[in-house]
Amino acid sequence: MCTLKRFDKSCKIISNREVCTGYFELKVKADDVSKYCSPGQFFMISIANVFLRRPLSVHDVKRDTVSFLYGVVGKGTKILSEMGRTSKSVFSRGGGCNEIKILGPLGRGYNLTPGVSSMFFPQASLSLSKKWSAGIKDISFNPVIVAGGTGIASVYFLAAKLKKKGILYYGSRSKKDLLCLDKFKRIGWKVVVSTEDGSEGYKGYITDMLSKNLKDGDVLFACGPTPMLKKVLQIAKEKSLKGFVSLEEKMACGIGNCQGCAVKINGKSKMVCKDGPIFGIEGLEL
Repeated sequence: MCTLKRFDKSCKIISNREVCTGYFELKVKADDVSKYCSPGQFFMISIANVFLRRPLSVHDVKRDTVSFLYGVVGKGTKILSEMGRTSKSVFSRGGGCNEIKILGPLGRGYNLTPGVSSMFFPQASLSLSKKWSAGIKDISFNPVIVAGGTGIASVYFLAAKLKKKGILYYGSRSKKDLLCLDKFKRIGWKVVVSTEDGSEGYKGYITDMLSKNLKDGDVLFACGPTPMLKKVLQIAKEKSLKGFVSLEEKMACGIGNCQGCAVKINGKSKMVCKDGPIFGIEGLEL
């Protein structure tokens, strides 16, 4: 396997557009970085006038660009949403409003996780983007992605790279919080939606729909709130299915030094930023 590379550099902001109310897609030019990104990894993003960097999952990679999808939930992401968009932004007062500093790619992506992952990602392809994106043509499993809320941000990159298309189960609070549905449909994925208020799709939790429709040969990939992930683990155990979950935790450094993202997994302390964020489902307890 090739040597992993990590970059700490400023990148030009190509766009930072609001895709729907309160949600933005940030796209940066990162020609020497993008080829080292794998689905499931993340970057630590520097934000002007904010002490700690913010972790953002890789949403998509296109040749020399890396994209991030995020929601505005506080001061940091509010400032981030203004970066590169207007000369009057908070960031512009610090100079360089068209650039942003990123650290990464960080964490273990799906092709760094032992076990089932060897079936769908070439293991020696992190620096060989053409070979990596070719994938494996003959895949014997059925990919099923489960996403809750902004957990959809990281799994699109995975869906785009899997050779075999599958089903996305996506749950949110309301219709206005649904993201990326057209993107998944354009690349050939079937989409099943639920909202807690019933404004779109099934009314209730997406795990209710998931449990009713799983079958032998399905492999699960889940990202979202911890309660949803716990339910996914329960369903996977009941149906004897394999798969992976992507954990979300607050992070200060992103490289395992601060111990701020420690979680108990199978009774042992693990760092989400370093040991994850991707963990195999089999035997996993949260």
